Amino acid sequence: MDGKIHIRMAFNHQEPDRVPTFELAFSSELASRILGREVYLPSSDGSAFLHFLQAYRQGPDTLAEAARQSARDAIELYTRLGLDMIRVRVTDFLVPVDFGFGNYGANAIFNVTIKEVDKNRWRIIGPDGWWSEHVYNPKTKAMFEADHTICHEGIDGLRRLVEYLEAKPISIGPYIEAGLEGVREAVEAAAQAGIFVLGWGDVAYPGASPYLPIFLEAMLTDPRLIERYMDITTEGALALVRVQLDVGVDGIVGGNDWCFKTGPMFSPQAFRRFFVPHLRRIRDECHARGAIYIKHLDGNVMLLLEDLIERAGIDGLHPIEPNAGMDIFALKEQYGGRITLLGNIQLTGSTPDEVAAETRNVIRHVAPGGGYVLSSSSGIHDAVPLDNLYAMLDTAKEYGRYPIVEDIETPGVNYQI
Repeated sequence: MDGKIHIRMAFNHQEPDRVPTFELAFSSELASRILGREVYLPSSDGSAFLHFLQAYRQGPDTLAEAARQSARDAIELYTRLGLDMIRVRVTDFLVPVDFGFGNYGANAIFNVTIKEVDKNRWRIIGPDGWWSEHVYNPKTKAMFEADHTICHEGIDGLRRLVEYLEAKPISIGPYIEAGLEGVREAVEAAAQAGIFVLGWGDVAYPGASPYLPIFLEAMLTDPRLIERYMDITTEGALALVRVQLDVGVDGIVGGNDWCFKTGPMFSPQAFRRFFVPHLRRIRDECHARGAIYIKHLDGNVMLLLEDLIERAGIDGLHPIEPNAGMDIFALKEQYGGRITLLGNIQLTGSTPDEVAAETRNVIRHVAPGGGYVLSSSSGIHDAVPLDNLYAMLDTAKEYGRYPIVEDIETPGVNYQI
C-alpha cells in the first residue's frame, strides 16, 4: 500500500497495513539538515516567508520557480522520512497586502508593491490605500505583521475592506498563477511517490494580524459587518479550493487558529453564528469533489468540537495538543467513529525514549479500527530535536503495524531514518 491508500483507509475508519503518518509543517532549517542543502519550505518560519517575499520582488518567473523548487524539496523530504501525507498551500507563495499565514481567498490577492522601509522591515502596498508592514527578526527567524491600514482606520477600515471585496470580481487572476505552480509540482511529484496531498481552504480570520482586536470588537458591536466579511471572504476561499481540486489535490486542510491553550478567542455562540456555516460550505465543496476536509486548530477546542463535527461536518481534526488539555483517548472514545484524529505526539520537552513511549501508547489506544493518522502535536519547528522526530517515526514503523498489539513492550528504538 502507498501513502494515498493508507490515508484513505484511515479516513474510512479501516485498518491499512500500518498507521499512516503526516506533518502539517516542517522547519526549513531542519529540512535543510536532513536533505543536506538549503531548502525553503513554506509556512515553516520567517526565513521561508522572507524567501518568498524576496522572490515576489524579483518577478513572477522567479516566484514560480521558487514555488516549484519548494514543492520538489518538500516531496523529497517527506519521501525520505516515509510520511504519507503532505500539505501544500497555493497561498504560501503569494504576497497579498495582509501577508502572513495564507488565510485569505482569491479576491484578497492584489498586484502589490513591496518597499523596504527599514532594515528587515517591509511595507506591502496594494490598491485603494491598502498596506501592511512586516518585520523579520534574523535572530529568532520570526516574521510578523506589525502594522496594517485597519489599525489606523478602526472598524470603519474593516467596513471599507468588506465593501472593497464585495465590489471586486472573484477570479483566479495572473497573480495566483505562481502559487499554483507550486501546487501542480507537488501533485505531480506526490503522485510518483504515492503521497496524499492536502491543499488549503479555510474561513478567514485575522488571528495573526495586528487588527485582530478591531475584528473581535466588531463581532459584538457590528455583527452584520462580520457576517458580510465572512460571506465575501469565504467566496474567495472557495475559488481557491476549487482551483486546487482542479489541479489534483486529494483533500483540503483549513489552517486558521482561533483557540488559546485555555479555550477559544470568542464564544461558542459567535463561532456557531459567524464561522460554522462557512466552514460547512468549504467542506461541502470538498465532498462534492470526492475530497476530505481536515480542520487544523491549535489550542483547546473542546467548546467548539461538537459544532465542528455535527454542524461544520469536518472529516478530521489536527493536531490535538496534549499541553492544551486535549485528551486524545477521550476523543477517540467519544468521537472516534465520527471523525479521524491526527496528531497528539509532543516532540519538545521530552527525550527520545519518552517520545517513543508516548507514540506507542497513542498507537495502542487510538489506532485500532482506523480513524487515526500519526503526527506531532506542533509541526516540526526549529525547536524540535531531530532525534525525537526519528523516535516517533521509527516507533510507528515498528509498532504501528495492523493489527495493533495491545501489550506493547518497551524495547530500544533505532533513531535513524
